[in-house]
Amino acid sequence: MRQGDWHTAGRHTSPPSTWVDRRSQRWVVVLAGLVIAALLAAFHQVVASAVQQGKILRMDAATHEQAVWRCNALRGDRVRASCLAQLNAPPLAQADNSDSDASVDIAQVTR
Repeated sequence: MRQGDWHTAGRHTSPPSTWVDRRSQRWVVVLAGLVIAALLAAFHQVVASAVQQGKILRMDAATHEQAVWRCNALRGDRVRASCLAQLNAPPLAQADNSDSDASVDIAQVTR
């Protein structure tokens, strides 16, 4: 089709395919922009979560180091060993022991 073929009865009309192509290109650009924005938001969320997790890990390591220092500063080998054993015990074991000790203490108080 030549450009002159689009001219009919004194009117200039653009070929229908051009109008449809421009409209579909706009939708493609808009859709691509939305996809890129969503991917950037997801990437930001992942990076922010990793930074937060690293911060918590560093704080946990610093707290553990301070506790080890306090245990090593105690006098007496038995007390120091007991402190380090409690410090290095798994969290569930500590929770189970503290719950049973608390129930005994409450029972003794009520008697």
